[in-house]
Amino acid sequence: MNGPPTTGETGSRNAGGAGRLRIADRVIEKIAGQAAREVDRAGGAGRRVLGVAVGSGDTAPPRVQARMHGDVATVSIDLSVAWPAPLREVTVQVRQRVTERLAELAGVRQAQVDIRVIALVADTPTERRVS
Repeated sequence: MNGPPTTGETGSRNAGGAGRLRIADRVIEKIAGQAAREVDRAGGAGRRVLGVAVGSGDTAPPRVQARMHGDVATVSIDLSVAWPAPLREVTVQVRQRVTERLAELAGVRQAQVDIRVIALVADTPTERRVS
C-alpha cells in the first residue's frame, strides 16, 4: 500500500493484513490546533467570562473540535488574529496549514476546516516609545 494510512472508523489494514488503525478525534484536534498556531498572526482563543476576554489569546491554544468520518475530517477552529492583519489571508493560511498537517501526520484524505475568528488582538510593539 502506497501513501499515508487511512484513518477513522474504517481504518486501514497494515502491510501484513492484520489489524486496523483508528486515530481518535482528540488527536486530530491536537494536530489541527498546533498547525493553526504555526501560522503567523493567528493566535489562540483566550478564555471568556460573560463574553469578555480574560487574559491573552496568545497564551491560550485555539479551540478545536474535530470529527472523523472514515478518512475525512470535519474540523472547527476558534482563534484570534493579530490586528491589523487581513482576516481572509490569515484564515486561508490556517486552513491550508491544517489541511497539510492532517494529511502529513494522520493520513487524513480530505478535511473540511471551519474557522471562526473570535477576537482581534492588537500587535504589541517590542519596545515602548517615549515622547
